[in-house]
Amino acid sequence: MKPVLVIARRELAATFDSPIAYIAATVFLIATGLMFFFGIDGGEDFFEARQATVRPLFDSAPWVLAVILPAVTMRLVAEEKKSGTLELLVTLPVSDLEIIIGKLLGAMGFLVVALALTAVFPLLVLQLGSPDIGAIVGGYLGLFLIGTTFLALGVMTSTWTHNQIVAFILGLLLCIFFWTATDALIKLAFERPPMALTLLTFKQQFASFSKGVIDLRNIIYFASVIAVAVAASTWTLRSRNWK
Repeated sequence: MKPVLVIARRELAATFDSPIAYIAATVFLIATGLMFFFGIDGGEDFFEARQATVRPLFDSAPWVLAVILPAVTMRLVAEEKKSGTLELLVTLPVSDLEIIIGKLLGAMGFLVVALALTAVFPLLVLQLGSPDIGAIVGGYLGLFLIGTTFLALGVMTSTWTHNQIVAFILGLLLCIFFWTATDALIKLAFERPPMALTLLTFKQQFASFSKGVIDLRNIIYFASVIAVAVAASTWTLRSRNWK
């Protein structure tokens, strides 16, 4: 466990040594703020709701996370491959799985900071009324899980290439695809989509959290996707030994 934490601290420090972290955090705060107050996709905004609710934040934040988080993860492995420091890292007494988990935990540190910045919105709502605290807790748990899932996908794409820009584009496409395209494709393919298929989409799994409902099945779903992405990243990293 110690090597994992060392790698996580190293990656977290490297992330905030880069301007990308501050740009991404600023974009996240501004974009979620605009969507919170003025709505998204024609949805109800804060002023139209006319009630003390943080629901607009939870409806809009995943869209922004799907864009900015691949920018945070793109360098995690791709940069080390390009610079040659990955070969030095793997000579240390640390497994490929520990490397991937450590890097993911480091990126999760950025996610926690980014979500903490949005606390200004619930605090504002608390000044204006009495929102459901349970709904706020459930919504933030959902954002943490969907954000970690996007990070895991981003780490996976970062192991596929030496180029950070390519890693970002691949990560962005995967996150957008699983957040929006899968739901759209299912509805396009089926006039009445089977419940089993709709439940496989990220948006459907996140819907309960955005309403403040914490369901263990939704947690297991995101944890499973994260585990698969981590396993795929480890397998890709390990494949260097096959050459």
